[in-house]
Amino acid sequence: MVHTIALAYDHLELTRAKELGIVCKTYPEALGEITKDKKTIAISGTHGKTTTTAMMYYALKACGINPTVIIGSLLTGVGTNFIPGDSEYMVVEACEYKRSFLNLHPLHVLVTNIDADHLDYYKDMEDIQDAFQSFADSVSKDGYLVTHNNISLRTGGTMVDADTVPLEGIELSVLGKHNQANAALVIAFTQKLGLDEEKVRHGLKEFKGTWRRLEYKGSTTQGVLVYDDYAHHPTELRATLDALRDKYPKGEYSLYVFFQPHLYSRTKMFLEDFATVLLTVDHAYILPIYAARELDDGTVTSSMLIESINTQGGSAEAISGTAEISQKIESINEPRAIAINIGAGDAYAELNKIQFV
Repeated sequence: MVHTIALAYDHLELTRAKELGIVCKTYPEALGEITKDKKTIAISGTHGKTTTTAMMYYALKACGINPTVIIGSLLTGVGTNFIPGDSEYMVVEACEYKRSFLNLHPLHVLVTNIDADHLDYYKDMEDIQDAFQSFADSVSKDGYLVTHNNISLRTGGTMVDADTVPLEGIELSVLGKHNQANAALVIAFTQKLGLDEEKVRHGLKEFKGTWRRLEYKGSTTQGVLVYDDYAHHPTELRATLDALRDKYPKGEYSLYVFFQPHLYSRTKMFLEDFATVLLTVDHAYILPIYAARELDDGTVTSSMLIESINTQGGSAEAISGTAEISQKIESINEPRAIAINIGAGDAYAELNKIQFV
């Protein structure tokens, strides 16, 4: 039995499986077993690891290498998060939650960034840094640790600085400077492998994104362009909104954000950071906090976030539930408007009710 690491140890089905003598492994433990027999390229980081993992697949594929790929979202146009390959390489997304990436056996590691998150588990930023250093220590002596030069990690393998790759020359089909930075990691790594850089860059340009990562959903009958994104941390939220503003400049387009905060602990920890980011949009609709694995201790609410935004001169209001999202979006009647649903909860499903043209 393979189960999510977020499952409680006393979960009824897990407890019963153990009573029956069924071998039980967490997903990271099972993934670790699989990575032992491959040249595993593990891609981690607080933000951007899903997209970077997908980019790596497209880059390798463009060079005639068919890796086995396990990713944390569905590839656009492919519709799966698992691709069986026929080469010696395996590309996996390596999650830091509860140090789960330490179960893996990577030859090479790419780290997109290190930021404060999952503070329901980690004690502080130093604890997070220590976890990533432990992961960096798992790199083979024949392997590469690829990251940006503002990240302080050591390795017994070879360090590769992705910042030697100029972002200005990276052409992508997905939005955002953060995605150019992610692509720079892939280019720097494939340079070390000696792959044809022209083919690598072509593969990166062919990459059309993954499910719920700045995913364009369509246009409403009123002409509102609708996007969906998984961002659930202030850094991710800012990167997503900055990417949209690069394409749809403030003053030329109105930006409506539908935000579903994820976890009470994260909302409480970063409430003012979320408010600061959401001050930049034309109007924010804030949903109730998505509890996920947590219990409500009564110390934080969406209303507190709304109050912070509005007292600082922003524009935010509450919506009672996900059912209002499609209604609100379809009621927007402006010639140049963008609407985006953001969050790691269940609100995204409401977008399926919208009649796109």
